[in-house]
Amino acid sequence: MTIRMKAVLIGAMAAFAALGAPAAMAEDPLTAYTYYYYADAAKTQFLGSVSDQGCGQSGDFVYVVRAQVPTPYYDLEPMYVCTGGGPYLPPEW
Repeated sequence: MTIRMKAVLIGAMAAFAALGAPAAMAEDPLTAYTYYYYADAAKTQFLGSVSDQGCGQSGDFVYVVRAQVPTPYYDLEPMYVCTGGGPYLPPEW
C-alpha cells in the first residue's frame, strides 16, 4: 500500500509540474523562476509576469511548484533554489 501511494504521489507531482510550464523550457528543475511572457516570438509585445509558487517536498523528493505561463514566449529570471532545508538563495546571484 505504501509503495503504491508513493508511486501515485510522484506521478501526480510529475504531471502537475509538466502542466505548470512548457516542455521546451531549459530551466533547472530545482530553481524557482519569475517568467516575463510575451505575445510573440520576437518578444516585442509584453503581456505580464508570473512567478513559481514555492517549494514542495514529499519525503526526500523536493520539487518546485511551477506557475502556469500562458504563452510559449518568455524570459526567465531565477528567484531561489528549492532544497530539503527550504528555499536557498545562492551567493552568486
